[in-house]
Amino acid sequence: MANEGVSSAPAMMTRPLQRIRMPPIVMTGSASHPLCPQRLPLSGTANFRDLGGYRTGDGRQVRRGLVFRSDHLSRLTAVDQQMLQRLRFKVVCDLRTVQEQQRHPDQLPQDGSIRLFLLPVQAGSFDPALAMDRLRSGERDWLSLDFFISVYRQYLDDFGPVWGRILRLIAAPANLPLVFHCTGGKDRTGICATLLLLTLGVCEADIFLDHDHSNACNAERLQPIYARFADLGIGPEQAAPYLQAPREPLAAMLTHLRTSYGTVDNYLLSKAGLDEATLAALRANLLE
Repeated sequence: MANEGVSSAPAMMTRPLQRIRMPPIVMTGSASHPLCPQRLPLSGTANFRDLGGYRTGDGRQVRRGLVFRSDHLSRLTAVDQQMLQRLRFKVVCDLRTVQEQQRHPDQLPQDGSIRLFLLPVQAGSFDPALAMDRLRSGERDWLSLDFFISVYRQYLDDFGPVWGRILRLIAAPANLPLVFHCTGGKDRTGICATLLLLTLGVCEADIFLDHDHSNACNAERLQPIYARFADLGIGPEQAAPYLQAPREPLAAMLTHLRTSYGTVDNYLLSKAGLDEATLAALRANLLE
């Protein structure tokens, strides 16, 4: 579906922005993927990158240029949109909540060449669109690793049909290239990327590496957000579980996946509504 909304302008800063000292980010390379992620050079995004290039346990490789993950697309410029058209993108899947989508709609070409699927993922009453309102009202207990560990588990348990919808789209070559995204491109997007990479046979070490890349890609964009948190008396260490992509929630989700469902295939067959033919198509189309 076409999207004709215009995102609202960011609030003006009333004082010079001071660079915030963020918690250290540990980045390591791996044998199957370089340290620098396959980031698409769009001026309106920070974390738009190719999921291709990772090697699988049987020695194959995820094909490049077909499936991408990203932060929100509400700041795409006309030049950015032209790049997506040149690369022949077919589908965008937006995982943000309804309020996030309405406040900052994706900016896509208006010629209908890219189809937009709105697939909201929200853990209970926690809506990232209202995060700053909650902080201003004094609600701070959700700024913790334990809270986001529970959120990741809920994303897995409660949104199987959403992940299944996206994977079915990916399994059909006519829908590729495809990009799925949330706001920062790290939590909801990270769950989807993890399920896809696991399905393709990518090892967990490289899945964690892919997760880590969000911290490096988002670092500059997070500076003014850390400043807004600082205005509320919230330091970078306290804000990190929300603003960064720590490994602990993802690790807990993977443990929960194994404990509750056994394998990723069992999860996708029982909770996401996929069948064996779709799993086979994903591997046949995305591996080389």
